[in-house]
Amino acid sequence: MIKIFRNKKSVLLILLAILIAVLVFNDSFFALLHNSLKMRRLNEKITQLDSEYEELNAEYNKILSGDRFFLEEEARINYNMAREGEIEFRIKK
Repeated sequence: MIKIFRNKKSVLLILLAILIAVLVFNDSFFALLHNSLKMRRLNEKITQLDSEYEELNAEYNKILSGDRFFLEEEARINYNMAREGEIEFRIKK
């Protein structure tokens, strides 16, 4: 019988190389990698949307509670409203 492999170390290296080749050149490996990256991006988007939801919910609660100062500020800034008798000055930047 001819000894192809002299020691256990070379056998392990060859098996390791075959395993790596199967993993790397397998389509499911790339799909797994792609899905994990997509999952990371979606988790970041979820975090961003959660914080945006909290901000909008706080604004909604201020509107529902009838917070006069908040409503007046919103009317002045977003709808260019002024109180009766006030003169509005617009300065262009």
